Amino acid sequence: MKDILLKSLKVYGHLIIVAILCFFLVVSFNALKIGLFTKDIGYDMYLRTSEDAEPEFLYTYFYEDGEDLKLKEYEDQKDNLVKYSIRSDVEKTPDIALSVISQIFCIMMLVSFLYNDLWKVGNKDFEAMRIHSKKFSRLKGLYIGLIAILPSFIFLTFALVTKNSVMANSPIALFTYSNSYAFEIIIAVTKGAMHWADVKLWQAMVYYAVLFITPIVCEIAYVIGFKDISIGEKLIYKNSKKRG
Repeated sequence: MKDILLKSLKVYGHLIIVAILCFFLVVSFNALKIGLFTKDIGYDMYLRTSEDAEPEFLYTYFYEDGEDLKLKEYEDQKDNLVKYSIRSDVEKTPDIALSVISQIFCIMMLVSFLYNDLWKVGNKDFEAMRIHSKKFSRLKGLYIGLIAILPSFIFLTFALVTKNSVMANSPIALFTYSNSYAFEIIIAVTKGAMHWADVKLWQAMVYYAVLFITPIVCEIAYVIGFKDISIGEKLIYKNSKKRG
């Protein structure tokens, strides 16, 4: 049991690293969407009344409306005017395509961080069984993964149970970012809901399903290691046979 707990703690550490890396990956893909598939369509105009005060909103202007006539009203204050660009929405097809690609990369990152360690655990247990006749549960990888997601599972359950009281106005963002290896899935399912009070039962079920990606990956990697299968060696062998 101690060995499982220690391995789970290591997996949990990997999940934190993956969450951080996937966050930046998702941000990069969203910046790519905006840079390639949107354009400036206007701006919001603000007036800065002093260095310490927040700029005061004046009006919104769109290029399709022709000349900005309101700008002349603030000609004497032009040095204190601040423009914030308004960009068009990303079209549906590139938005979905880049979101899918982003999600695939995030899952691949999760697998790359978990697979090798769990494969080694499985392979070590296989050697111990082969040489010393020790017995191990074939679900050891699953147990390791389940314990690793326990903090997120407890938080999600607490948020859902108290979503009409304690967590009613709490943002879903914390759960989204802490599990950003499934960022695009969570965002797609959430559909604009900002707080836990807005979460429906079917959405909650998907959130739980997202958490179980980790134990599934852990179990698959453990079983492959326990069966003493090296995917890397098999791929190298196949490639060498093709060349030969």
